[in-house]
Amino acid sequence: MKQSLILKWCRLATLTALVVRGGCLGFGAQGPAFVSTNVLSLDEAIRLALENNPEIRVLAADIASARGKVTTAKTWQNPEISVAPGFKTIRDPSTTEFHGDFGLEQTFEWPGKRALRRAVAEKNIAVRQLALAGFRSQLAIQVRRAYFTVLATREVVALREQRLVLARSFVDAAKKKVEGGFAPEFEATKAEVEVVGAQKSLREAQAQQDAARVALNALMGRKATEPLTVAAALDGAIQLPDQSTLLEQALARNPGVKVQEAEAERTGLSLQSIRKSRLPDFKVGPSIEYTRDEQIVGFGLSLPLPFWDKKKGEIATATAEQEKALAELERLRREILRDVATASQNLTAAQESLAFYTPALHGKLKAALDAASQSYSEGRMPLLLYLESQRTYFDTQADYFETRQKLFEAQAELESALGASLDQLSQPQTPTK
Repeated sequence: MKQSLILKWCRLATLTALVVRGGCLGFGAQGPAFVSTNVLSLDEAIRLALENNPEIRVLAADIASARGKVTTAKTWQNPEISVAPGFKTIRDPSTTEFHGDFGLEQTFEWPGKRALRRAVAEKNIAVRQLALAGFRSQLAIQVRRAYFTVLATREVVALREQRLVLARSFVDAAKKKVEGGFAPEFEATKAEVEVVGAQKSLREAQAQQDAARVALNALMGRKATEPLTVAAALDGAIQLPDQSTLLEQALARNPGVKVQEAEAERTGLSLQSIRKSRLPDFKVGPSIEYTRDEQIVGFGLSLPLPFWDKKKGEIATATAEQEKALAELERLRREILRDVATASQNLTAAQESLAFYTPALHGKLKAALDAASQSYSEGRMPLLLYLESQRTYFDTQADYFETRQKLFEAQAELESALGASLDQLSQPQTPTK
């Protein structure tokens, strides 16, 4: 059971890795309602993923299978009927007559054994239901992660396109200066090199955007190359609760912790059931020995004597399994608290760093770049200073996007550790059905 759950989480994590390589992440205001099959709102993307992901059907089938085991645990064993017909020979006077033994037995389990076995089976259902709920929650988080990766890469592509347009205008201005004898041939060559660099950067950004679309399509169960447009905008505003609240919510909401808690309870019930199995089941029922002149009716009781098999091996195995489950629960709780603390610290640091990039700073950089482009085309600014103006602008923009990437990556890691989005922390938990 546990290995199958791990495999399911690994498959989802592998798919998520495609998203992480695609670019930066973001969680913000949701876009307009669903318009067509290729223009998606965030809610529509999550709905498609929850409807089409095959792992959900696998986990749902596991729940149905576990319910069948509960039915089996509640079912009584069938009664047994025995028939032994024969003949009885009498020597004096010599005669032969019919003789038969007939019996009916019903097996009764020792009181409490059936209830424990049923409890183990029902807890198995609870484990699988928690696994399904946790998978759905994590899938929704990864869809948001992929969705905003597409948004982020779209902004990076727009920035690279702006750089390419500026580089081409630089070529035109440099050629005019060279043709007019106001600049050496090197300036035109340098301008062409800048165009090549801008084209290369743009193509890399477009490849990242394509990879992000492929990852999002895969999460939604669509064709990898199907056209896709997301209908929202990035928003760096994140309301982060205090760390003590985050740690408390992580232990209460994380699906992995819930599954492991239920697994620890199941192993405890299983240990009780195996200990109880040392008590023998017994069979009772009437019997009749029939001849023509005589009928003997009896009532029998039979039970095994637990001399040799005292379930020592099964008890030792079940005890070890329970200790292992409890130890893994403790380890998982510590890892979750560590991941939440790390992610929240990274998120806070990214928020503080992002605050340095004020709208006023962006405005000054854009104004300086525009002024430098105008001055260079008019011959009032040397090449090196113009290139430095470009480099300052685009490097600052790149640093800004990188900081936002760290912000949204930290939020995605925090939500994954919590098992819920930050918006859901203020909402009451829905019990698993």
